Amino acid sequence: MTSVQTTKLIGYPWSDLFNLVLDVKSYPQFVPHCHHVSLLSRKTSEPGKTVIVSRMTVGFSAFEVGYSNRTTGDAIGRQISIDAADGPLRYLTALWRFEPQDETHTRVHFSVSYEFSNPVLAVVASRLFAAMFGRILDAFERRAGRLLRNRATAGAASPSQRRLTTS
Repeated sequence: MTSVQTTKLIGYPWSDLFNLVLDVKSYPQFVPHCHHVSLLSRKTSEPGKTVIVSRMTVGFSAFEVGYSNRTTGDAIGRQISIDAADGPLRYLTALWRFEPQDETHTRVHFSVSYEFSNPVLAVVASRLFAAMFGRILDAFERRAGRLLRNRATAGAASPSQRRLTTS
């Protein structure tokens, strides 16, 4: 089992960052090693809850893996959870938590645990997944900067702080 946890203070409101993470269809534009996302379904199951089922293809060079996942956005709880449904993974569980610090700053917590079902694939693909997940918060912060820059206040551009742990 591999786990990655990272926390970062980002100079944007939590709701804007929440919506960026929930926009899974846009991931190929900015998430490292994400090549394609097919949206299979999206529905609001109850107020504040969005459930998305998608198929994602990630890889580098000629190596690619695809898997389906279920993403549940809980705006009331300020979190997004992702669970893989199939593919080369025995399991994959990720959690985004958004902790507002003030009106323009959010501490974002990202954690993921995963394990490949095939040990040979695990040797090859574990580097890809570690690289992708280790840099994911940076990718979302850059995306927020490109899309939300004009909406941010002048004080929102403070330096980011990050802690990354892997096991």
